[in-house]
Amino acid sequence: MEGEILSNRYEIDKRIGEGGMAIVYKAKDRLLHRWVAVKVLREHYASDVEFVERFRREAQAAASLSHPNVVNIYDVGEIANTHFIVMEYVRGINLKELIRKRGKLTPSRAVDIGLQVVAALGHAHRNGLVHRDIKPHNILITEDGQVKVTDFGIARAASSATLTQTGLVIGSVHYFSPEQARGGLTTEQSDIYSLGIVLYEMLTGQVPFTGETPIAVALQQLQDPVPSPRKLDPSIPKLLENVLYRALAKEPRSRFPSADSFMMALKKTGLAAEDPIYLHEEPSGAPTQKWDAVTRKVPAADAEEATRIHGLERGESVSDKKRKTTSKRKRTRIFLVLFGVAFLGGLIWGISYLPQLIFPAEVNVPDITGLTVMEARTALDKERLKLAVDKEVPDADIPAGQVIRQDPAARRRVKEGRTVWVVVSTGPRLKQVPDVEGLHVDEAKELIKKAELSVGMETPVFEPSVLVDYVVSQSPKPGTFLEEGLAVDLMVSQDNMDRPLVILPDLRGESLEEAKARVRRLGLGIGNVWGEVHRLLPAWEVTAQRPGPGTKVPQGSAVDFVYNSWGTGQPAESPPEDIFEEMVEDETVVDVYEDEPVDGSQDMREAGVQITIPPGPEQEVVIIVIDKLGAREVYRGKHAGDTTITRHVRGYGKDARIQVYIDNFKASEKEFPSDT
Repeated sequence: MEGEILSNRYEIDKRIGEGGMAIVYKAKDRLLHRWVAVKVLREHYASDVEFVERFRREAQAAASLSHPNVVNIYDVGEIANTHFIVMEYVRGINLKELIRKRGKLTPSRAVDIGLQVVAALGHAHRNGLVHRDIKPHNILITEDGQVKVTDFGIARAASSATLTQTGLVIGSVHYFSPEQARGGLTTEQSDIYSLGIVLYEMLTGQVPFTGETPIAVALQQLQDPVPSPRKLDPSIPKLLENVLYRALAKEPRSRFPSADSFMMALKKTGLAAEDPIYLHEEPSGAPTQKWDAVTRKVPAADAEEATRIHGLERGESVSDKKRKTTSKRKRTRIFLVLFGVAFLGGLIWGISYLPQLIFPAEVNVPDITGLTVMEARTALDKERLKLAVDKEVPDADIPAGQVIRQDPAARRRVKEGRTVWVVVSTGPRLKQVPDVEGLHVDEAKELIKKAELSVGMETPVFEPSVLVDYVVSQSPKPGTFLEEGLAVDLMVSQDNMDRPLVILPDLRGESLEEAKARVRRLGLGIGNVWGEVHRLLPAWEVTAQRPGPGTKVPQGSAVDFVYNSWGTGQPAESPPEDIFEEMVEDETVVDVYEDEPVDGSQDMREAGVQITIPPGPEQEVVIIVIDKLGAREVYRGKHAGDTTITRHVRGYGKDARIQVYIDNFKASEKEFPSDT
């Protein structure tokens, strides 16, 4: 656009910068005879209604601000589908360039710049605006050290919706707040966090979080603690480090509540520089010599030091004076000859090479699409061309770091020294796989689609512990990253899966190996096996099983065992208690009913105990009464499985209780029936 005139007023001079959606030019205001900066919306966004609206919102938001630390907006317009904003032209450099030049700033200089930026943010916040993109590139420093905050391009009224748009990353990930990284609400505390990152970079010369990909940096912003700046530079005061830690808290409520409170904390450090930072200062921070120190007022000479005409000293002849004059003339003549030779040599060189400087040769632009940035720069260097990255965009087909397109196009004839602008791929857009295990299959599909992924294969599996139509497992695992649109496979629980049912026999009392062999012959699997110490039982004898005897299970199901590990040399383990509770309580029926007392004692109670023994081998039954006389065994006997016995017991006191044990496992505990 160099040379064009916008609105018959702004004459474009040269390109001075670019952003995510606009290019910035230096221009001459022909009406007011001053230099201005013109931000022009990129051509491929001009037809996008949403981007045009955001571009206009920038002008409306920034134009409402009036502060010495905010870049002024002069005009906004549109000509032939070219949208532009006219703003104050700041003579100086941005903070990123200053840090690159000096490595890092002294604490006093860093605090001085931070105070000016936080003053601009405080003014914006009081006017209902959140910047959302505070970074060194958007902080300009004038030649006299004044700070100017620019690019309110993505600021919006705090009262309107401030959720980050799906699929659109706004700002630089190295300066993101954690809530921006996770796509949450962006508030004033988000600007405070970003300014904390900038202050960290000014003090140490580097950002706290780095990574190979933007996603890696965003995850660090969410999870990793802030590295101590004092470890990088012990000269940073501890009080200033504490201010940084609070500004960079992960939770917004833990940060400074406002820009004004952040400003007060910075001032309390006592590090604010008395003088502004000048761009002509040396990196050490010592200013160069000022003009008023070079030009000095020399006092008048005394009367006795006035110019005098000296006569010849005694013994000095006129011929000596002539010889001195002749020698001086010879030196002058030699100097003039040497100067003439040097001038002629320079003139000859200029005649030979000046046309090449004024009128450089033309070269063919090589095709650098598909090359990495380093390879592309090498190819352009051979043709004496320069490379500059216009922007980085995601692309599913082109690997990260490779050139997608170039401007000028390949095989075009251009002058040597021309800059070739390229668009570089950041690789496929990655999406995080949601956790859908344990959810209903319909809910799982909805979550996968919201994550901008697709639902892959649904494999039916039988899993007794998971309800029918609920997700048993998924592939890939939750938390991993997939390219946008790729599939997530689901394993969904189904009922029995048309497999034949098997009635599980009673395996208690058998050896562990015999029980396993019987289970395998039935088409069942071996589940968990626990060892438990029983000194009176044979080694390796099965003492419990799950599912219990008589249970119908599909073929392929797993059976858990508990065996006696006493004398086997195997370690004893603690099996889950529910394996016994499930077995005894589900299969044993104990009924206690009131019985007629044999005497007239008001303190004595009698009851009948009816016990249904579960199917299986012969089992030992023990009845214990606990009353005011203490605990005592009132019955012990062995009975065949699947039989019912009845016993009458007697207890004393109103709190008397009855306990029933089957093969050393408590089957029931009940109170004596109340008096009728």
